Parts: sequence; C-alpha cells; structure tokens
Amino acid sequence: MKPNPLVNCRRLTTLRFVPALLLSLLCCLSAHTAFAARPLSQLVDQKAGLYLEATQLDQHIKQFLHSQLASRFRETEVFQHWLRSQDVKNLKQGLTQLETLTQRPLLPLLRDLFGESVGLAVFNNGPDQNPSILLLTDVKDPAATRALFADWFQKTGVKVTESTHLDIPCFTASQQTEDAENASAGIHYTFLEQTLILSENENLLHSSVALFAALQEGKPLKEQNCLYNLKMYQRARAVLADDATGSAFLNPRAWDEFIKPPRNEVEQGIVNWWQKTGALIAGLHLKNTLALETVILFNSEVIDLPLLNILQTSASTPDPYTLIPQKALAVMAGQLNLQLLTQKFVDFYAQKHPEKWKKIHAASVGLLGGLDPITDIASALGPNVLFYSVPRQQLSFDAISFDGLIAMQLSPPENASSSSEKSSYHLALENVAHFLMNSVLVQHNTDAKHKDEPAILKVEDHDLYHLRWIDHLGPYQPAYGISDQQLVLASSPDLVREFFTLKSEDSLAALPLFQSWKETFFQEEKQLCFLNISSIRTFIEQNSDFLAEQLSRQQDSDLAKGKSKLAGLKSLLESFDGVFLAAGLQKTQVRIVIGLGSLSPRR
Repeated sequence: MKPNPLVNCRRLTTLRFVPALLLSLLCCLSAHTAFAARPLSQLVDQKAGLYLEATQLDQHIKQFLHSQLASRFRETEVFQHWLRSQDVKNLKQGLTQLETLTQRPLLPLLRDLFGESVGLAVFNNGPDQNPSILLLTDVKDPAATRALFADWFQKTGVKVTESTHLDIPCFTASQQTEDAENASAGIHYTFLEQTLILSENENLLHSSVALFAALQEGKPLKEQNCLYNLKMYQRARAVLADDATGSAFLNPRAWDEFIKPPRNEVEQGIVNWWQKTGALIAGLHLKNTLALETVILFNSEVIDLPLLNILQTSASTPDPYTLIPQKALAVMAGQLNLQLLTQKFVDFYAQKHPEKWKKIHAASVGLLGGLDPITDIASALGPNVLFYSVPRQQLSFDAISFDGLIAMQLSPPENASSSSEKSSYHLALENVAHFLMNSVLVQHNTDAKHKDEPAILKVEDHDLYHLRWIDHLGPYQPAYGISDQQLVLASSPDLVREFFTLKSEDSLAALPLFQSWKETFFQEEKQLCFLNISSIRTFIEQNSDFLAEQLSRQQDSDLAKGKSKLAGLKSLLESFDGVFLAAGLQKTQVRIVIGLGSLSPRR
C-alpha cells in the first residue's frame, strides 16, 4: 500500500502519514557516500532494487548552505520572489503545525533523526503490486526517539502492538478506526541499538532483524546475504568519487520483468543497453559546485556497443581546451571516431540506395584527388572535435547574436609520413572546401538583387595556416582555415585567426573555475558540454538594450515585457558562473557528471 501525504497536520487520519513524512524529509536532504561505523547496507537484503544511503547530513548541508553557490542564489530576485510566494507561506504554516505537534523545533528534530546516517531501500514486488520501502536511520538518541514516537502516537490516536522476532522487540503502529475496510495495514518498526528501521512490509523488517542478529552472534559478515556483500554494489561504490556527498544504487536485475519486448530498432538498442548494464550508481556533490555524478557499470568486461566505439576515449590524446578562448559562451568538445561514424552512415545509405551511392562515391573520389572519402579522408579526421560560440562584434536583428566555430584534429595515417603525402590530404580537403564555397558564391550571385554587391572569395596565407572566406554574404562570413594539425570551419574569419593565434593563458584551460572542475570532475572524461555563465552574463550586461528589444519581438513588441524577461534571466544567472556536462565512455563503464557552481563571490 502506498503511503499517502499529510493532508491536515491537526488531524492525522491514518498512520500512513508517518512513512510519507519521513520519506519526504529524506528526499529534501542530501546523501553521503562514506560508510558509517556500521554501514546501513549491512542491514539491507540483497534483493533491493534501489538503495539510497546518507551519513553526516547535518555537516554537509551546513557546508553547502555556507558555500558561494548557495549564498549567491539567496541574493537573487528569483529566490526572493519565491520566498514571498504562497507556496512558502503554506510550507511555513505546515511546519509550524508539525512543530506544535512534536513540541520540538523542526531542524533539531531532523538532525536527531537523520543527522547521523540514513538508508532507503526499495524492493520490487512484481508488476501487480506496489514496491515496498525500507527506511533505516541511525538516530542520535534512541531513548529520546522512542519517547518522541510514544508522545506522537498518543496525540494522533495510533495504537502500537509489540511482538518479537529472533528475540528482538518489533512494533506495529496502526491507526485506530471503526471502518475495517479503510483501516491502515500498519507500519512496522524496530530499534536495533542506534538504528531505527521502518517499513510497511513486515517481512522486510524481519529480514533486517535477521541480518542484525547474525552479526550480533558473530557470524562472518562476508557470509551474509546483505546488499553490502553484493559484488556489483561493491564495484559500484569503488568507482564513485570519494568526496561525493550522496549516493543512490540501482540494481537493474531487480526490475527486468518490467522490460517489454522491443518493437523497433531504437527499443532494441535500449533493451541491449539495459541487459548489459550490471548496475548504476549516482553520487551528489554539495560544495561550491552542485554536481550529480552517475556511473553505468556493465555486467561484463567484453562489451561491444557501437556508441562506445564511435565516442572513443584515449588518455594519450591531449585535451583541446587550450584552443578555446575564455570569452566562449558555449563549448562542446570530445573525441569522435569519424571514420567509424562515416562508415556506418555509408553502409546504411548504400544498402538503401546502392546505385546512388556508387555515383556519389565516384564523384567524391574525383573531388578528393583520388583519395577515398572513408578509408583515406575520414580516417585522417579526429579524434578531437570541438565547437564553441562567441558573441558577435556587431549585433543585428537579422542574425543570431553569436558566431560559431568547429575544429577537427588532423591525424593522417602513419604510413603518410612524407610531406608530399601529407599535403595530399590537405589538398583534398581544400578541394572540398573550395567546391562548397564556390557553390555558395554561384547560388548567391545568380540572384539579381545581389548584382550590385556580389559575394567574393577572399584568401589569406599565413606561416601556420591558410584562411579562406566569403565576403558580402549578408550578416555572415563563412570561413575555413587549415594547418598541419587542424581543420577549422567558422562563421567569421576573425574566429579562425583567433583560433590559430590564441595564447594558452587566454584560453579556457586557464580559467580558474574550469581548472578546478577539470581536476575534480572530468580528468578522464573526454566528452564535454560547457556553458560559460560568467561570459553570458557579461554579454547580457553589455547588450541589454538590444537583447531586451529582441525579446520584445517575441512578446508582441512589448518592450516592457522584453526587459522583464531579460531581467529574470539575469537574476537567475547571478548565482553561478558555469554549467557543465562531462562524459567518459569505456569498455566497462560510462561515467556522466552534470554540475553548476562558482568559486568566488559575485563581483
């Protein structure tokens, strides 16, 4: 039976309020991955399908509330507006009623109940029944908690019956009612020394009591069928960062019966991933950075998944972050096996349209000077690929407000060792770029309205790179640059020049916030998305009038609405300096980290 939420704190009509309150309070708290003196997972059966664990909540929540991230967020207009909302007023009223009921201030009560360590286990009962929940918590003072329960139950008309299991007292609390059909099934709980265990399922409670009794009798821990001994659980805990503030463990095998037969290729791919996943664990970081770290562990070391091969990861390949300017607004960088990706696309297309592919392939080989587009050119591109955007120098309403650049690393095959062979790859890529640019020029200049100012191709040759771009093509100047190591495509030649001449001290890699995050969260994770909120904030401040007018065009040309919308966005961005998503893919696991935060007070 699912516990129902509290409807009226003054009239607790059913005892199902008790687990609902405890579980809702738990969800509002963070979690900690470090084991206590006796990990609560030692009292949880191995059949648990989901397990959350927490220790030292009081300490970690205090650290987070005193962080720059939390302090700056409290100063934002978004937070202040929320404090004045009716939802907050209702929340305060409910908490006041709860304090009246317990005769204790709320925060000290939470610290006593959850401040040491907390565990929450969810068990699958099959597709026809709701899952069962087991709540474990190490309370600071078991005697005081017993007294609190007794007083609470007396005030709410709850009947408590006592029984024993393996000579350990167990209790069942149920709401007294004359309506037998709507009577509560009761909540079962017990105190195992400092640990309070509570569940609606009596069998789960007895399972924890049995594990506790076995430990008390001196039976070896490694022989117990507890979650703590589950090999996949131990493997998952080992890969999670030590300084994580919280953890949640998912056992996919407990939920296999809910997976339906796939109906198409997409669903088949999802099912394959699920079947090859041995466990999933997530960790929460609560410091100046609020981050969620998730690791998917495969159940075998021999995993062949196409996505893992395309998104290749090599520790020997240097990160491209020194190539990105600090003013960049958004960044996407990673490693990509372009040859494998191209091959899979070609195989699919050639199977569907074999005759068309033969013609396209023949034309491509001719355009590339005899080189094959897959075995030669695609193999020379990568593995590092990056994209970033920067603010445009001149803003206009007929163009987006930022320029973009795409860069691909050039890595010709090892057998292409001589300079003449290397130049053949460059020549082939330049042929393609010239063909595309000339096609754009022809398309643009054949339009009669452009005859007075036709678009033209401009050229710059430098010692380190060659630059080509189209001028007089509306608000954009599509450009490309090529060197021995990089092929660069951009919406402006200025971006290409900056890319090849950028100093490392002016790059994203030198930004203190980015340095801190890379050292902490994605040293080995090569796939990265990054939003530079500090640069976005500066861009908004410098162009607020233009952006407000641009937003007003989406609000029936109401400038006041545009300014209001922009002000709300600026207020939200005041509390943090960056957002990132990093991923690392290996043959045994996938690690994904999402975070936002700041390092210093807002200037």
